[in-house]
Amino acid sequence: MKKIRRLCMPALCVLMAVLMVAGCGKKASKTDIGLLTAGTLAVGMEIGYPPFEYFADDGVTPIGLDVDLAKAIADNLGIKVEFRDTAWDGIFSGLGIDKYDVVMSSVTITGDRKQTMDFSDPYIENWQSIVVKKGSPAITSLEQLNGLLVGYQGATTSDDYLNDLIETGAVDCRVASYDKVINCFDDLRLGRIDVAIVDSVVSEGYVDREPDTFEITWHQKNVAGAEPELFGVAIKKGNTKLQEAVNGALATLEKSGKLDEIRMNWLG
Repeated sequence: MKKIRRLCMPALCVLMAVLMVAGCGKKASKTDIGLLTAGTLAVGMEIGYPPFEYFADDGVTPIGLDVDLAKAIADNLGIKVEFRDTAWDGIFSGLGIDKYDVVMSSVTITGDRKQTMDFSDPYIENWQSIVVKKGSPAITSLEQLNGLLVGYQGATTSDDYLNDLIETGAVDCRVASYDKVINCFDDLRLGRIDVAIVDSVVSEGYVDREPDTFEITWHQKNVAGAEPELFGVAIKKGNTKLQEAVNGALATLEKSGKLDEIRMNWLG
């Protein structure tokens, strides 16, 4: 759906090394990998974040990169997969009270989140980006956000990134928080907000689908010293059996080329 944001060579080498090490460990028994229900991987997911998770044209079938990856992980482990559509606000608390085994929903691995949950090895690199409606003045620096109405999805790293800039005085803008990123792009299309700040892996997909409507004018990757975000599978804190099983499956998918095939299929 869009140009793949490939891992830079140093990051790729680190990621490959981590995955290969995980693959060399003892593989968890398929009958005892820490699942809530034996034989089924229950996945918490906010199905409304293309190209990672959204509904097909029938309105009921989940599709996307995370959907295909969850299916591949379950297949590797010899179990079934079940998707549970969950609002982003509260999705992690659901993990803590055993509503599902994992959260696979474009989850960025952060230090704060590691305090309350565990993560698999990373499988996607992501950056922040600024999108404008085609024909609008290009925003090529963060300072140009001053005085503008900036939209983002709440409780995401985009939310954290922008509001940290506001709190430190680096940016002085108005904000509009949305429950779903789709609504953010809808309002940008209608001119109800001036710009949107969103994950690059998402913005690139929207621009590829609607090149006459949207344009990316700022990319965090071009900021000196900026570090990428890494997406991983979120797992209940302390569930080491499931964490090891998922990491083993990811390592196998990486080695076989299946993981890259999934990334290429959805990220272009």
